[in-house]
Amino acid sequence: MKYWVVAAILFVNLIFQSALLPFLQIAGTQPDTLTVLVVCFGLLGGTGYGMFTGLSGGLLQDILYGGSIGLNALHYLIIGYLTGLLYERIYVDRFVAPAFIVFCSSLLRGVLMLGYLYFTRSAVPVNYGFTQVILPEALYTAVFMPFTFYLMSLLFRQRFMKKRWQFRRR
Repeated sequence: MKYWVVAAILFVNLIFQSALLPFLQIAGTQPDTLTVLVVCFGLLGGTGYGMFTGLSGGLLQDILYGGSIGLNALHYLIIGYLTGLLYERIYVDRFVAPAFIVFCSSLLRGVLMLGYLYFTRSAVPVNYGFTQVILPEALYTAVFMPFTFYLMSLLFRQRFMKKRWQFRRR
C-alpha cells in the first residue's frame, strides 16, 4: 500500500510539474519538485523510499520528456540514496534542515548534469551553467521544500504508511 501511495504522488507531481509549474517561472527558472519529493521520502522513509521515489520518478521523466532513458533516473536514485542515509541520523525540523538538504541535492543534480554534458562534449560553459541555471534552480527548489515536507510528514504519520503486512499460516 505504501508504494502505491508514493506512485500516485509521483504521477500527480508529473502532471503538476509539466502543466502548472511553467506558469510559475521566475526569470526562466522553475523549481524541481521531483527533487523535493525524493528528498522528502528519503528523509522520512530511509534509503528504500528515497531510491524507489528517485528511480521511478526519474524513469517517468525520462520516458515522458524524451532524452536519454535512465539519466534522470540515475541522478534521482543517487539523491534518494544519499538523503536516505540521513534517515534517523539527523534531527529534521520543519524548515531549515530540509531546505538546506534539498538545496544541496539540487546542486548535486546540477553538477551531475554538467558532468554528463561535459562528457558528451556539449558546449556549455561551467560558470554559465552553474551561476545562471543550477544555483537559481536550487534556490527556487529550496523555497518549495518546507510546505511539501510538512505535507509529507503528515502523510508519514498515517498508520498505513508504517504498517508492515504479515501473513500467518494456520
